[in-house]
Amino acid sequence: MDWTLFCQGMRQIIPVAAAGVVDGLVFGILARQSGLGVTEAMLLSLLVNAGSSQFAAVGFFAQGVVGWPILVSTALLNARHLLYGMSLGPSFRDTAPWKLSLMAGFLNDETYALKATYLSEGKPKSLSYFFGAGLVDYGIWCACTLGGAIFGAVISHPEQYGLDFAFVATFLGFLAVNMLSRFHLLVAVCAGAAACLGYWWHGMATAVIAGTLVAVMIGVVKRE
Repeated sequence: MDWTLFCQGMRQIIPVAAAGVVDGLVFGILARQSGLGVTEAMLLSLLVNAGSSQFAAVGFFAQGVVGWPILVSTALLNARHLLYGMSLGPSFRDTAPWKLSLMAGFLNDETYALKATYLSEGKPKSLSYFFGAGLVDYGIWCACTLGGAIFGAVISHPEQYGLDFAFVATFLGFLAVNMLSRFHLLVAVCAGAAACLGYWWHGMATAVIAGTLVAVMIGVVKRE
């Protein structure tokens, strides 16, 4: 273990990971609103560690949906992680599989962005650097989830504070900051239309799956 690079990774991930503080707090609050306990909310962050999929899951829980719709939608949302792994994989051909598995557990949008930038600058591969960055990001996300879950537990009537709209508002915020081109607008409109049709046809579960599938398919067949 190269402790110098480990500490460097810990320092350099902080500005990126800090952006997820609000998301972690909101997730903890929404998890409690959906009926999960503090332990269950924490296990989602400790074991899943994938923000968008966790938000989708608690949305299903809030609607009383369980089982395969959650598995399908979260698998589709996390499909981008396959691309992340394929992007980083060539730099770690000689690394033991168990080490790659451990690194994959810390891989998400934030840590991938840092790791990809690190390698693009021509720096040598360093598991120490990546583990340091991943550990700090993971710790911040879980700590904020715990804070949100505890805060959410003391709110008996969240609708009085507008928190019942927090889940919708969170995803509208995600959408707004990613509307960077006409292509993004096209994907949003088509996915939204598919979700509306899915909801009309068979409720919330079908709406989420239909919208996700349409967005993924457009991304596959059309280039910006």
